[in-house]
Amino acid sequence: MHKPDPIETILARLMPPALSETGQHKIESMLDALAGNPAQAVPAKPARLAWNRRILAGGIAAAGTAAALIFPLATPPSPTSWAVIAPASTTPAGMILMGESDRIESMTDEGWQEDSDGSTMRAMRLNVVGENSLLDEETGIVMQVSEPREELLLMPVSTF
Repeated sequence: MHKPDPIETILARLMPPALSETGQHKIESMLDALAGNPAQAVPAKPARLAWNRRILAGGIAAAGTAAALIFPLATPPSPTSWAVIAPASTTPAGMILMGESDRIESMTDEGWQEDSDGSTMRAMRLNVVGENSLLDEETGIVMQVSEPREELLLMPVSTF
């Protein structure tokens, strides 16, 4: 490894030489001439105007917020904005039901259960998926709507 002295001398050779004092004074005088005469200091405005502006801006903001909150409450909502709950069996206008099917995904035996009237039942838990195919008349797109559900099938047991 190199000794520290030679590394410092190598780095010193990489540094550019410093400006002479006369050159530095010439540059400073040229910058002063380009900057021109210093502008006279403008006295600061009284703090009262700043407070008036803040109060005015706050009042405008409060009025805007109040208007945004009050005007929607003053006008009754239009009938198109009311939510309408359509029965599940009907299809929306422009939609044609092309087909529907139910399929069993999985079946697990839950064992024997006793009904409320005392009869013995065999329970089967079914995972069922109901699918509907709908055709949009406007676009011609066929959509598949899937509805997974879980059912408990109780079968009466007559013999042991």
